[in-house]
Amino acid sequence: MAETKRLERLKAMRSLLKSEMEKTKTSSLVLEKTGSKLEEINTKLLSLEADVKVERWRSSPFSDHIRYTIAPVSAALRVFATVQELERDLMSCNEVLGYVSYVKRLGEALKLLSSSCVLALNWLEDTLKFLSENGMPEDHPCGLRFRTSIELLRELQMTEARAYRRGGSLHTALENLETELEMILEEEEVLSEYNLRDMKAIIKRLDAHTVLTNCVHVYIKNRTRVIQKRFEIDYLERTITEADIEGYIYQWRVDVEIAVKEVYEFESNLCNEVFKDVGEEHDVPLHCFGAIASNSGILQLLRFGSRIRKCKKGPPKLLKLLECFSTMDNVRTEFNRLFRGEECSEIRRETRELIRNLVKGVCEIFWELPCQVELQRPNCPLLDGGVPKLVSVVTEYCNKLLGDKNKPVLSKILEIDLGWKNEKYQEEILIGHMYNILREIALNLDAWSSSNKETALSYIFMMNNHSHFYGLRETPLGLMMGDSWLNAHEQYRDYYAALYVKESWGKLLSLLNNKAQTVKRTLQAFAKGFDEIFTESNHIGLLRMRRYKSYLQSYIILLAEEDAHKSHGKDLNYYTPKGLEMKMKAMFKSKEGAEFSHFDGNRD
Repeated sequence: MAETKRLERLKAMRSLLKSEMEKTKTSSLVLEKTGSKLEEINTKLLSLEADVKVERWRSSPFSDHIRYTIAPVSAALRVFATVQELERDLMSCNEVLGYVSYVKRLGEALKLLSSSCVLALNWLEDTLKFLSENGMPEDHPCGLRFRTSIELLRELQMTEARAYRRGGSLHTALENLETELEMILEEEEVLSEYNLRDMKAIIKRLDAHTVLTNCVHVYIKNRTRVIQKRFEIDYLERTITEADIEGYIYQWRVDVEIAVKEVYEFESNLCNEVFKDVGEEHDVPLHCFGAIASNSGILQLLRFGSRIRKCKKGPPKLLKLLECFSTMDNVRTEFNRLFRGEECSEIRRETRELIRNLVKGVCEIFWELPCQVELQRPNCPLLDGGVPKLVSVVTEYCNKLLGDKNKPVLSKILEIDLGWKNEKYQEEILIGHMYNILREIALNLDAWSSSNKETALSYIFMMNNHSHFYGLRETPLGLMMGDSWLNAHEQYRDYYAALYVKESWGKLLSLLNNKAQTVKRTLQAFAKGFDEIFTESNHIGLLRMRRYKSYLQSYIILLAEEDAHKSHGKDLNYYTPKGLEMKMKAMFKSKEGAEFSHFDGNRD
């Protein structure tokens, strides 16, 4: 009984459980449908939310802020297009001024592009920051586009920097301008109107792009090379010898004159003309000229001049040193004006050294001239009654020193030398030194005359030498020494002439005045005496005794006319007026003395 109740209760519970399971299944289906609907609703809500957000951004005041970024970005893109167009135009341009113009416009366009990119970037970055701070999601399409634009603008901003790098458009264009400048500088007509115009335009453009240093380097290198070609002078490196010094000094003087007054004057004008509009704060023209001058040959010319002093000293060298100093003095004004600035300091130092060497060289020789003359005193020349070569050479040399060409130069040098010693120059110093030279000559003549045992020859020797000094009246030496000095030599000349006549011709003249003899015997005695004097004195030169010759001619003519009828002719005509004149000329004819070298008294 109990088991039956338990079985029925189990059946009832199974039926209830089955009924609940059916209900649960039905509820599950309903819930599934509800979940799908909820998902659909959620999707719609999300979409609606997005639409609401977009609408809200569109209707918000931030939209205007976003639109403002469009203008600077568009401007930057338009400038970039202009840059590309200018680069194409630059590649096809073949005219210098047009090319310079394109380079200028390209540089300006690149600058504008960089500044436009900076402006656009500032707008975009500020706007993106503002939107992010006001709730814009990180993954919002607007934000993504902003970030992409920022990256592109930063890349575009580097266009100017890339253009200035090697291989860039502007770098290549500036190199082309430097090459064109180099070609112009090597042309002979570098200062023509067109070349000068093109050079100034190129240099101004290079200076604007801060590459003036390269331009100056190119300019200096090319102009230096041009001048070096012009001054390829072989003698500057040679060892100077006494034999060839004269020719080289003359060429050196010519080269110095040309260098300063033509070559470097031209280069200075060219530098000033080309660079006058650029680099004023750094004095570019002066810098360029100084660099060119210091490396193009002027230093070698100056050093050659200093080497002249090292050659053998002597009077001929003194004249050459005066010529060298005169050349430097002639270019002094131009030299001081041209070679200024720090770059020319070495040139100025070498110039001072050259002037010092020339002054010292001249003074060393000049002050020693009396001693040089005195040293010849023991070397007595062959006395033939004429003027020794030493005397004529020294007086001629003094006349050269005192001439219009050399005296001002010599006076200036003596003034400089004395100024270095804190002494004052006066012309009396020069006059006194010339007197010392002449005094030494006079002492030499006295010594040489005294050494001659032939009294008559000594008289005529002194007479002719005093006559030589008196003949200097119209020369620079005679004008300097004055009339009293000249008149003294005239008196000495006449004095020794009288002594000579008394010693030699006095006896002969007494024969003509012998009235105790017949004319024939008188003429025979005269002829015999004349032959004896002629034989003794036929080596005497430079004797000027026209008054005695004229007297003898007149006297013999008179005697011949008075006693022609008493003579057979041949004895009386042994010395006719014409024959006597020829004999006198033969005796008194100036012989060419032995050749003497300058101031050494030795025969050549």
